[in-house]
Amino acid sequence: MSQEDASVRRRGWPGVIFWSILVVASIVLMVTGLLRSTFFGYTAIPEFVEDARVGSLYLLAGSAASLAAAIWSFLRGHPRWVTACVAAPAVLIGGVALMWPYSLLRHIVAVVALPGAVAGIIGGLVDRGYRRTR
Repeated sequence: MSQEDASVRRRGWPGVIFWSILVVASIVLMVTGLLRSTFFGYTAIPEFVEDARVGSLYLLAGSAASLAAAIWSFLRGHPRWVTACVAAPAVLIGGVALMWPYSLLRHIVAVVALPGAVAGIIGGLVDRGYRRTR
């Protein structure tokens, strides 16, 4: 074992557990927002408009949690693909929700982004991250 390898150590389980809980919370918030705002097009019925507004708030909260988890993943030293998978829901779903709030497109990109986030959780749990001891 070289000296450079000896200065890199694995991080423990508590940090990765809290990180994965944050990612799961972002997924739950986004799924709740998508279910709440299953409304395509625009109709002036106040109940539909209110549900779409509240669903969009859930989507934005899930996007914020997803971005926080992606930053934390980067700081923990996870592989870049894990960080990208964890950030995918914020970029794809959150971006579409901001650009087109009454569109079916946010539900379509969720089919790609949410399984990607689950793959990021699995990758983050397998590779717990690293830290330099010097």
